Amino acid sequence: MLKKTQPGVNAQNNESSDDENFENVVNQAIIRGGTANFAKGDKISVNKGDLNGLKGTIDAIDDTQVTFKAIGFENALRHPLTVDVSMVSKYFEPGDQVRIIEAKYKGETGQVIEV
Repeated sequence: MLKKTQPGVNAQNNESSDDENFENVVNQAIIRGGTANFAKGDKISVNKGDLNGLKGTIDAIDDTQVTFKAIGFENALRHPLTVDVSMVSKYFEPGDQVRIIEAKYKGETGQVIEV
């Protein structure tokens, strides 16, 4: 037998607290310039310039440049491409494995369900 329950006041307060914590983490990232830690194998999306909208997988990275292979254009773009690190961001797809690096669930791993 299932019983329908309502969350108590404490549960509701914890939800809003979690939302506030999440917003604080996002705001701090924006204040710090939205920097991300990239690593070989990360999926990226180019957000600026002539390659805007192109997605790929990182092959190499240095202080200011990201070298990557385009996804979906393997036949047309056989050679790795290089762009400034400020022109890219990470992206995730359902099924990707991720590790939380900030906030309440820091250090935990999981799978992306929906983006």
